[in-house]
Amino acid sequence: MVALDFAPAQRRSRRRCRYQSQGSWQTLAEGLAEYYAANRGRGATPDELSPEAAALIRSHDICHVIFGLDTTPADEAIADIRALLCCDVGWKRFSVYLAAEATAKAVLKSPGHAKGLANTLVATPRAIRALMQSWRMRKRWPWNPPEDFLERQLSELREDYRIEVI
Repeated sequence: MVALDFAPAQRRSRRRCRYQSQGSWQTLAEGLAEYYAANRGRGATPDELSPEAAALIRSHDICHVIFGLDTTPADEAIADIRALLCCDVGWKRFSVYLAAEATAKAVLKSPGHAKGLANTLVATPRAIRALMQSWRMRKRWPWNPPEDFLERQLSELREDYRIEVI
């Protein structure tokens, strides 16, 4: 019998970063800085990568911030689901991101089959909510948002795009 690890779901219920609050007054840049500070030492940051890889990982990291997600395995799965459902990235460009980015490959391979299945089961209700929420969005979030978005408040961007932190 396989023991299931539901710790990521339990940690998810505690919001540890301000960007994860639906009504966060932080700018996107401040939320991104907080995300990087909270995850220091857990993976490559864009300034440590080639320009091409940096652009890909930065877009993924911005998805974590705008959708209010951390880096637990369940939230990583939700970040990918929301990128596909709620962003203008498309399947082809997102597949290129997954194939090209070593960090993404490591995240996909790291949990093992049993934990990967458990994380999928834990994330399934939120994935369904993400699907339903994607239908209510006014427009898709840009995979490569304009630079001026960095100075806009997360609460304002979420309202403009009808993004709900789930």
